[in-house]
Amino acid sequence: MSARQCLLVLLALMLLASSVSLVYVQYLRRSLYSEYKTLQTEQDRMEVQWGQLQLEASTWAAEDRIEDLAVTRLKMQVPQADAVVVVAPQ
Repeated sequence: MSARQCLLVLLALMLLASSVSLVYVQYLRRSLYSEYKTLQTEQDRMEVQWGQLQLEASTWAAEDRIEDLAVTRLKMQVPQADAVVVVAPQ
């Protein structure tokens, strides 16, 4: 086998390796893109859930709701003015 034939075989092998690596990189790119889109969808879902939780927390902590629960469930009431004792700091 001459040097020219060896060089051609070597170039053909390098071309084959380059083609295979290109296909593999494209496969990896598509796999990673698919995973990225899945994670992005999950992030969007979590952001919506976070907004709902913030809204729920603000509803639970609303002053009117707390006052209503204190009056209805705990039977609490605002003390009369003469029942209030002010303690002076020492």
